[in-house]
Amino acid sequence: FWAERQAVNRAAGLRHGYEQLDRAGNFHNLRLAAGLTTGEYKGYLYLDSDLYKWLEAVSYALPPAPDPQLEAITDSTLRLLAAAQQGDGYLNAYWQVVKPGRRWTDLDHGHEMYCAGHLFQAAVAHHRATGRRDLLDIACKFADHLDATFGPGKRQGACGHPEVELALVELYRETGEPRYLAL
Repeated sequence: FWAERQAVNRAAGLRHGYEQLDRAGNFHNLRLAAGLTTGEYKGYLYLDSDLYKWLEAVSYALPPAPDPQLEAITDSTLRLLAAAQQGDGYLNAYWQVVKPGRRWTDLDHGHEMYCAGHLFQAAVAHHRATGRRDLLDIACKFADHLDATFGPGKRQGACGHPEVELALVELYRETGEPRYLAL
């Protein structure tokens, strides 16, 4: 039963998801954050999370049935994320494009940590599925930024939308980095 559904998801659902993300502006927004295009940010401030959820789904779908086309669009997405990530590890297209210099100013509603959490979950899934570190390295760089910014003796605060907490635990499980668990 599930094998048939998984095959349909690989053949149609994941590609459709990619097309919908493209249509909604997710990739455009990341290109803006990376400085690869010009224009206006499209959509809601939490759109990065949808892209990360798609990456997590692709990561879980590929190992049982490799798919060169899905692998190629996944790889191009990872390159885009690496290009959009700032030098200090921060990565959030909305705050980089729409409100530069204002990151972490709306912890209750800004979805920054929420999006980071979905990035961490996608990175863990990708690393477990492929053994590759490219997305995991992006996630760890962002987690290192969070650790440098928040915690005892640093800025105090938490996201108004839970997600990052469980994702940091998974990132710790995958990397063994105790700072992620402590955070």
